[in-house]
Amino acid sequence: MSLFRRRPKTTPAATVDLDVARRAAEAVNRGDVDEADRIVNATSNPQAHAFEAFRFIDVED
Repeated sequence: MSLFRRRPKTTPAATVDLDVARRAAEAVNRGDVDEADRIVNATSNPQAHAFEAFRFIDVED
């Protein structure tokens, strides 16, 4: 039995540029997926920016 418990290391949250996410979402809304892909891949964290872009994509009912 140990007197000390190891705490899990926290990973810092990724900083996402909302303007980039909005531009990628606008490209998706126009139907230009290749442009959205280029916008997101030009960032330091493409996965976080692509995930954030989902907030701004219009969904048809």
